[in-house]
Amino acid sequence: MKVDFGKAFTYIFDDPKWFDKIIIPILFGLIPIVGWIVIIGYAMRVTRNVANRVDQPLPNCNFGDDLALGFKYVVVMLLYGLIFIVIAWLIGMFAALIQNDISTVLAGFAIAVLVMFLIAYSVFLALFLPVVQANIAVKDNIAAGFNFKNIFGMLSKNITSWLLVIGGSILGGMIAPLGGIVFGIGALFTTMYSQLMVAHLQGQAYAVSQPEVEVIETVVVSEAEVPAQEPTEAPTEQAPTETPPDTPSETPDVEA
Repeated sequence: MKVDFGKAFTYIFDDPKWFDKIIIPILFGLIPIVGWIVIIGYAMRVTRNVANRVDQPLPNCNFGDDLALGFKYVVVMLLYGLIFIVIAWLIGMFAALIQNDISTVLAGFAIAVLVMFLIAYSVFLALFLPVVQANIAVKDNIAAGFNFKNIFGMLSKNITSWLLVIGGSILGGMIAPLGGIVFGIGALFTTMYSQLMVAHLQGQAYAVSQPEVEVIETVVVSEAEVPAQEPTEAPTEQAPTETPPDTPSETPDVEA
């Protein structure tokens, strides 16, 4: 099974109730911060449905469930983002040393190393976070965002599929602002569309990255196919033969 890139663009319109389903989370998106967390959670439920191979993956919006699921991912994302804060603080500290002419060469070298690490970490998160988000979406808990064995296992098993997810994210980022240019308020629709497109790709990538399960076929044989066996006669027990009791031998009287 491979990722169907084109399906991610068309599946929304395969649902006859697609407009009724997506208009509610779009309206919630007008609420600052909370609304966007709801949209994140709604898209993650699409990922879960696709991973579970649901025929119509677009769910009905549920404010509470979508907010809770989106909040779990936001918490995990912020924890991974703490490294950026630490690196930025270190860069600022070394930059202050350069301004004070204290160990200028050493401070400059440290800043260069930190900047390279920051770039490498950004590239790493671009590939890592889509897997993290899909894992949280399917398992519905924060711990899934730090299950490194499971996450790296999915990446190593099918990294090509996750690269397609990144490509879809880049394309979605280009599609999202088009609604604002062409339709004004339509940016809300194009942004929602791009997120749902990426969510579908994540669900597909998650599904194809799971370990293969060996299916053991069981053969059911009907009674008509089983040849009738002739009943075997039970061995008859032989009655024990009675031995006649020993009769004392009669000796003739001998006359003297």
